[in-house]
Amino acid sequence: MSHLEAVHNEAIVKARGFRRVKGWDQHRPNYPGRSLGEHHAYDWEDHCYMLKHKEAPTVYVSEPYDLEGEDFAELAELAKDGWHVQINEGLALYNPGHTIPIWITWANDSTDYNLLSSLDVRCDPNCVIC
Repeated sequence: MSHLEAVHNEAIVKARGFRRVKGWDQHRPNYPGRSLGEHHAYDWEDHCYMLKHKEAPTVYVSEPYDLEGEDFAELAELAKDGWHVQINEGLALYNPGHTIPIWITWANDSTDYNLLSSLDVRCDPNCVIC
């Protein structure tokens, strides 16, 4: 059911006004001391894409298959540096049920945290996935 879940999750993300863009741009979260030219700046970067919205900052999404101790420390550092870091377990677009979607956006006054929340999933009441 992974493909059906991916289509379902993509529809929810689009319904929130986001469009998906492949890869990350130069404004991405940066690992100190590593070049942006390297394939991955963080070990937990996998299946990366951006979610663009006309009323919200860009959301940088990584969908790794697992997270380990050092990964959580790096995500905490990003949060400490002003990034909003959130794991949206129910909204994987790459391989639902197997990957862990991490949503990262620059936290500022225009950040709509309700828009970013995976808890606010509106779906058809007859949805076989929900």
